[in-house]
Formats: sequence, structure tokens, C-alpha cells
Amino acid sequence: MAGSGGQHYAVGIPSTSNAATDSDNRDVNSERNIEHSFSYHGDTGRGSFDNARRGLGTRSMYITPAPALGSTDNTSAHYSQTPDSIRDRTMLLSNMGLRPGLRNSISSNRAEAVSVIDLDGSRRSSMDDRTSIDQIIAETGTRGGSLSRLLRERSPPLRPLYAPMHGSDLAGATSALPQFDGSYIGPQRVPRNAKHPEVQAEQQQRRLPDDYGSIKQAPGRTNEHHKLHADAKGQYHAGTHLPGEHEQLLLAQAPSCSDYQPSTDADAAAGGHRAHLQRRWHTAVDLIAWPLQYVPAVVLGLILNLLDGLSYGLIAFPVSIPVFDKFGPVGFSMYMLSTAVSQFVLSSGMSAFRGANGSMLIEAIPFLHAMSMTIVNNVGEEQPNRIIATTLASYTISTILTGVVFFLLGSLKIGLLVDFFPRHILVGCIGGVGYFLFQTGIEVTSRLKLELKWSVLHQLFVANTFGLWGSSLFVALLLRALNIRYKHPLFVPVFFMLVPVAFYTTIAALGLPMDHLRANGWVFELPEAGKPFYYFYTLFDLHNIDWHSIKLTIPTMFGLAFFSILHVPINVPALAVSTNADKIDTNRELLTHGITNLLSGLLGTFQNYLVYSNSLLFIRSGGGSNLAGMMLGVATLGIFFSGPTIIGYIPTMVVGALIFHLGLELIREALIDTIGVVNHIEYATIVSIVLSMAILGFNEGIFLGILMACFFFILLYSRRSGMRKAYTGSAVRSTVRRQYAQRRFLDGVCKQIQVMRLQGFMFFGTINGIEAYIRNLLEQRQWQENPIRFLVLDFILVNGMDFSAAEAFIRVRRLLEAREIYMVVCGAERNSEVGRALRAAGVWSSEESEYVQTFASLNDALEWCENVLLQYYYLHQAALAGTDMPQSYTFVTTPHPEEVNIYGSSPRHAMVSEATQSAMTASRSGSSPAVHEPPPALGLLQQAFHDLDSEGSVDATLAFIAPHFKHKQLSLGQYLWHSDTPPLGMYLVESGTLRVYVDDGSGVAEAIESILPGTILGELPLVTNKEHNTAVVADSNVFMWELSKKTFDDLCERKPAQMLAFIQLSLAYSAQGVKAVTAFAFCAQ
Repeated sequence: MAGSGGQHYAVGIPSTSNAATDSDNRDVNSERNIEHSFSYHGDTGRGSFDNARRGLGTRSMYITPAPALGSTDNTSAHYSQTPDSIRDRTMLLSNMGLRPGLRNSISSNRAEAVSVIDLDGSRRSSMDDRTSIDQIIAETGTRGGSLSRLLRERSPPLRPLYAPMHGSDLAGATSALPQFDGSYIGPQRVPRNAKHPEVQAEQQQRRLPDDYGSIKQAPGRTNEHHKLHADAKGQYHAGTHLPGEHEQLLLAQAPSCSDYQPSTDADAAAGGHRAHLQRRWHTAVDLIAWPLQYVPAVVLGLILNLLDGLSYGLIAFPVSIPVFDKFGPVGFSMYMLSTAVSQFVLSSGMSAFRGANGSMLIEAIPFLHAMSMTIVNNVGEEQPNRIIATTLASYTISTILTGVVFFLLGSLKIGLLVDFFPRHILVGCIGGVGYFLFQTGIEVTSRLKLELKWSVLHQLFVANTFGLWGSSLFVALLLRALNIRYKHPLFVPVFFMLVPVAFYTTIAALGLPMDHLRANGWVFELPEAGKPFYYFYTLFDLHNIDWHSIKLTIPTMFGLAFFSILHVPINVPALAVSTNADKIDTNRELLTHGITNLLSGLLGTFQNYLVYSNSLLFIRSGGGSNLAGMMLGVATLGIFFSGPTIIGYIPTMVVGALIFHLGLELIREALIDTIGVVNHIEYATIVSIVLSMAILGFNEGIFLGILMACFFFILLYSRRSGMRKAYTGSAVRSTVRRQYAQRRFLDGVCKQIQVMRLQGFMFFGTINGIEAYIRNLLEQRQWQENPIRFLVLDFILVNGMDFSAAEAFIRVRRLLEAREIYMVVCGAERNSEVGRALRAAGVWSSEESEYVQTFASLNDALEWCENVLLQYYYLHQAALAGTDMPQSYTFVTTPHPEEVNIYGSSPRHAMVSEATQSAMTASRSGSSPAVHEPPPALGLLQQAFHDLDSEGSVDATLAFIAPHFKHKQLSLGQYLWHSDTPPLGMYLVESGTLRVYVDDGSGVAEAIESILPGTILGELPLVTNKEHNTAVVADSNVFMWELSKKTFDDLCERKPAQMLAFIQLSLAYSAQGVKAVTAFAFCAQ
């Protein structure tokens, strides 16, 4: 044929070549003669095909046209066959199954309109130039569902908002309004900011003086026509409709224009002055009362900051080292300044939380100590000034680095990357911090550097030293015991406020002097006199910094920055949930943390971040305002300016108990609360991190935790099966409506189709299980019970594949090819990660071997496998009948019918032979007696309902209904019906194919079923009188027979008994199609 697009080939007309047959080279194994396949592809450049047969029967195949010049999308190059070519082959097999008389009739009808395949793969029709299937699907998706159409039909037209209403329309609209129930919302149930009429009237009467606005009201005078407020900015005009009696009550109580009389100038001036003074007085009272309401929350927040400053600031430097033994006040001042800076930034509006509290990160203390120890060991204790300057510089640089990391994560909006860090690793690090705090508590109270030495252990249990750290530990344990009973958030702050009171009460009762207590370590020593609040700034010396030591601390700085950013994605969502805050942007909070840490670093202080517990307590105590946060920042800054003198009166018991309490809390959170929550592997990781941090160090512990997380991730993910489910073709079939004989045959041989639905990421940890499962299928014992001819691998749920998995599929391909099993790959796009990996491994359809086939979907793959099995069915039929099989029905390499050993004993061959004989026997037993001048549709009806004729009782029913079927014709792309349309009849397909589409809910139509010749459709909506929920489109030129709804209804009235029998047959036929689609929808998922 000639066409506009280039050369055309008629659908279903194969190009065959006469290959020489050499009987001497034939394989004596009959199964290999039948089942052997080889590569075939057209070579349009030479106009010939590869005729290699390896001594087998004549090769036949469909022409694979070359793509058009300039074409960029060649679907046939992506997969083994296009969906259209699969439909054509299915239709050919369906025609093969029709009776000879029907087949000849169809051939004559199809000669009038032949669908052709262009060189670029597009389908054309000589009957009508219709739109493509893709355009039809898009058109179907814009119609909406039945519910929306029903609402459009039954809903009354809406009046435009701007349309005026007059007369009866206005009265009707007003009467339709619900009456206001004043008893439902009384003044006591109105929120503070609601304008309830009674409350507003009462406030108006109480606030306005008798001569307000220098206008005197004349008693007894009213004006019913115009009721206005004398000082209102907006006026109510005559005729304004005010629905509701409460609004009328409000206006009735307000003074009207006619009720006022002008007063003298002196009275007016005096009244105006009094009103002005009253307004100023109320404004001044509001300005004073507004901040005062936040004072309790600010006091509570300040107490929390003081307690944290005593526990965090005093141990910011390792006081057990002689160089830093006097640095407790310095750390306290730096902590207060860092907290104040954080509070000002968070309360300036940069954070989405009003009243959020910020302070130093307690988990930063171990990293700070690690940096200090690195500097001391590198510089040497004989240079204390150099150690101090270098340590302060390293602290400042680490704070700036943390701020830069926060700022970059927030500005680049990649804060969600932090969520990919395993939480159990973080929990293990928190447990390590808890151990460090417990150790620090002993060092701070005992003034000893803990080491594994007998002398240190001996000094710990000296009476005075044991009393120092033992009493602090006892107070911490007492707090934990009481906290089991008293769980109020204020209990812990109040407890630590009572501890100094109890301590000094005991000291006063015993009459012990303060100097004696300070000398023995029970009270912190007073800071050196004459040192200002900015004393720590005098310790910075840029000329005395050891930059080599700074370089050595860089890994610890990055470890601190990494550990710091892990808390924001935890604290921010937690605080948002606790305060009912919506739409919290984590990136915004990270940006805020970056700014506050950059400012803190430039001011030479510590890192800081949003504290969940303090913020929640502050907000719930009435501090949920940025003003309250600013007030807390000012109070904290006042403590910084006042200096650390207060430290000289703090008992070490308080600070030690605080540190022990925090350490025990973190240890409990890591090692106790996780029992039963995480699995054994994750718990082992947590314990390992805690031990490694305690023995080796914090950086080493984090690194070990990351390594263990990677190792255990591989171990745990390897336990997850890479195969979602596996089943045979007996459980799931394609959604093609086939004829009875074909269904009967496929029921017997579909076990030869093995489907494996894969999932997840294919890597070296999961591919071994899949390969082992495939090898088990091919074992001798399993092969005898369930021999397979097709292994369908569905990759639709696979999101990636590594090189190890790709190599494993190479081994699988070779293993299957050795057993002459087709490896059918589906669900993988050519240019996807999975598709590229499979193509690189050679597991893709190519000219090398036909044992690897690729398809876009599982349904296409199943349909192709069924078509190949049906090819063997007709091959056996031809061998039994001694006739030749038309080459147009051959899709893979097969021998000639005379070469088929119908008595073969191999498992696959025996299964095909048995199913063929069963289908042929059932077809012969169901042949109907000859009828004089039968109606044209009777033969098709008898073949469609053949499997339902258990006792031969349906012939009379079909003979009754057949004359009422009228001929109908559809061209390519034409709709048979649309979704949400009433049924117009039922249809019996004589030739051609149709596709059934359903809306997936997003406006996109998805093909779910193919309708072939010799099958029926539309029977269920016709019988139930329900609208169609699908759309049916002609996939080629279709000839069919129609039983119209009018004829159906008329027959139901005139012949109810016969129609009842036909309806029962129709419903039984529908059940078969519903079963197939349902099985595919559920089992294939």
C-alpha cells in the first residue's frame, strides 16, 4: 500500500521466507523441536529476514518497520512489541478460534476496511480518519464522574452575588434566614474578642459619660427613624436592614442625634478635656498592664536560665585541669551572654514561635572539653596564657562554624537532609553525653580528674570528698524518686530553689562559717574582686593563639556542628505539636539558628539553640509573646551585666545535683526508655556508641555509630525480601476477553507462566534471595510438578538497582535460556535507573535472543505469554488434523506441524497436549445442531455462551434472541459509549478489537480490558439499567451485532420467561469477565 507517511504494511500479513529444511540436523528431542526459540528481527534495509532455523521449522514473524526519519520516540525499540502489535496478535488468535464459516465472513468484512501500520508505528484506517487513542483518553478525562454530573443536573441555579433583590425576592430571602437564638450565646459564653450585643451595649453604657462628646442628651426624646452613634466612624442610614433583635437593642441604647442638645462653649471645652485625659489614662494603664502580665513567666524563665547557667556554664571549661580551675565564673558569664543573644534573636520575629527560649546546648560540653584537652596536650600546661587564648578562639570559631552550617541549611532549604540521619545513632550519642555529665558531676564536686588509677579511686572515698559528690548524687536520686510522684513541670525548678534554702538552714543550725565551707569545697569560691562582667574578653589574645592546635580541633568542631544541627529537626516539630502551631517551616528555624549562632560567635560565646522544655514551660506559663521573650532577654542580660558574684554563694551540692540529674536523665533516655521500642540490633548500636564515647572519645563514638548504622542497615534491609509476591498464570490472567476454547486451553497451561513481582532497591543484599528462588523453581522435583515456560519479572515497584543485582540477572538470563524459558521483563521504563541497569547488563529485548522480552506493563506481558501458549494450541490442532498452521498466527520460533510429537512426555509438552485435547473435546461436544436459515448472530452467540451450556439448554434461548441483534460498525478511534452515559444496548463483537478505559480518579483514563471477536460486552449495564462507569473505544475497525435497549425492554414485556433465561446467561457471562479483572486488580498488586 502507499500512504502519505511512507511505506505501509497490512496488519496481520507476515513476511515469510522459505528456509531450507534439513532433516539430518533436526534435534531428536521432540520438546526442543517444539519449544526452541531463536532471535528474529526484520531488516528493512535489505528487505529480508534472518532465516536461521537451527534445523527447525520455518521462521515467521511480523514486520518490524524502521522508524521514520527524525523520529525521537521509537516505542518498538524500547520494548519487544508495542501494545498495538500485541492487540493485533491477540485479535488474530481470536479469529483463529472462530468457526470456519464465521471466520470467512469476518475476512470478507475486514477486506472492506483494513487497518495498516505506518513506518512510524501510527495506526490508520481507510474508513474514517479518527483521532488517536491518546486524544480520546484525554477527552474522556475531562468529563468528570457521575456524582459531579448528578450535582450539576439537580442543583438549582445560583444567584450571582452582585445581583440585586427586590420585592418578593428580598422578602423570601429574608424569611429563609435562620432566626438568631440569643439564648445560645450568652455573655458568659462569648470569647474575649467577640462583640456580643449585650456585652457591647453594657460596655458602651459604662464607659461613656453623661455628656460624652460635649453633647447633652434630652431625656424622653427618641427618634425611631434614624438611630446613630454620635461618635461613630461609620453611619447607619435610613432603610438599612439590621437582622436580629440584639443589634436593634444595641442601637436603641445608644444616644441619637435628636436626643442631644448643644451645650455652652465652656461645658464643651471641659467635657472634651476630661475625655482626652480619660483616654490618655486608659492608654497609660494599658501600656503598664500589658508587660506586667508576662512578669510571672519571665521570672520562671530567668530561674531556668540561672539553673542552666550553673549546670552548663560552670562546666563549660574542664575545671579539673589546673589551667581552668578558676574558669567557672567565666563560663557562667559566657553562657548568660549566649542565652541573651539567642533570646533576642528568637523573640525578634525571626522564629515562628512566640515566646521561644534559647540557650546553650548541653550536648556541646563534651566537645568543648575535647577541644580544650587537645589544646592542653599540644601546647603544654607550662603556657597557661597561650592555652586560654587558644581555647577561647577555638570555642568562638566552633560557634561561628555551627552558625554557618545552620545558615546554609536554612538558606538553601535543604534542612530535610538532617532527617535522613538515623535516630538511634542520635540517641546513642545522647547516652554518651549523659555518661559524660555524670563523670563531670563527680569531677566538679570532688575537684578531681577521673582516671583509672588507684590513687584517684582512693581519694574519691575520702570522707570530705565522698561527702561532696555523694551528697550531690543523693539529692539527684531524691529528685528522681520524687519526680515519679510529682510530675508537674514546675516541680524540678522549685526543688532546686529549695535545696539552697535547706543547705543554708542546716549550716546556720550547725554554726559553720562560710570560709570553712569554701575551703572544703561545699560552696563555690567568690570570684576575684575587681574583675568586671566583661572579664572574659580580656582573656582573648590574637597574638598568643596556637593556630596549629586550632587546626587539630577542626574535626571536633565539625562533630559539634553536626551534632548541633540534629536537634533542630527534633525540637521544632515537637514544640509545634505541643503549642498547636501550624505550618512551621524548619528551614526558617534553621536560618534563625544560623543568625543567632553567628552573632554569638562574633561576640565570643557558646553555641545556642531553641530549647524545647524551657520554651514549652515558658509559653504555658503565659509567656507566649515576643514581648515576653524580649523581657526575658533583658533580664538575662541584666544577670550578665551584674557579673558572676552570685556564684560565690551557690552550694556545690546544687550544681552537682543538677549535673547528675541531667546525666541520669540522658542515660535513662538512651539505655532504659529504648528497651522494647527499638530492635535488638539498634539497641546494641546504642550501647556500643555509649561505651565507645566513654572509653575512646566523642568523635570516635560518632564515627563508630555511623559505621554501625551502615552495617546494620545493610543487614536489616537484606532481611527484607526483594520479592513482593510470586504466583502462576493460573492465579492472574490478562484482562483480555477470550473465547471459550481459548480460555479452556489456557486454564490447563497457564501454570507455565511464573510471575515474580519485585520491590524495593535491588542490591547485593536482596538479589541473592531472588536468585535462589529462581534456581529452586528449576530444580528437578519442582520442575516435574510445575514446569514453567515463561518467567515474568515485574519491576514496577523497583526503584533502583546496583551493579551486583544487574550481574545476578545476567546469570538468571543464562540459566533460563539454557532451559529454553522466556525471561519476560515488564514495568521498567527504558530510560529509568532500572531500565538503564538492565540494558547495560543485556537483560533487554534485542536481536541477540528472543528469550528476553520486555513490555511496558504486566498486563501486556501476560497477554503476550498467553498468545504464545495459544500458538502452541493451534500448532497441536494442526498436527492432529494433518493441516498447516497459517504463518500469521506464529509469533515465536516453532517447528512445522508435521514435526510436532503430540505424544511427547516432557512436563511442558505433556501439559500442552492434555490441555489441547481437553479444549478440542469440549469444543466438539458443545457443537450445536444445524438450524434451517439461522440468524446471522446465532453462530457467534453459541460460541460466546458455549461454556455455559452445561446441559444443552441454551440453544433455544439463543435461537430466540439471535434474530433481534442488528449489525453495527465502528471505525478506528470511535467511541462505543462514554463514561456516565445510560446503556443503549449490548453488543456481540464479530471482528476487530475494543479497549475499555476507566478514570483513575485524577482525570486520566487507564486501559483495563481488551474486547476480542466472539465476545460480548455491555450486558451488565443493560440488565441493571445503570450508567456506564467505563469508556469503550474501537481499537480497530469493528463489526458487531447490537441488541438495543428498546428491543430489550420490549422483549422483557412481551416474553418475560425467555428473557429471564437470557438475562441469567448474560449475568453468568459477566461473572467470568469480572473474575478475571478482579483477580488481576488484587492479586497483581
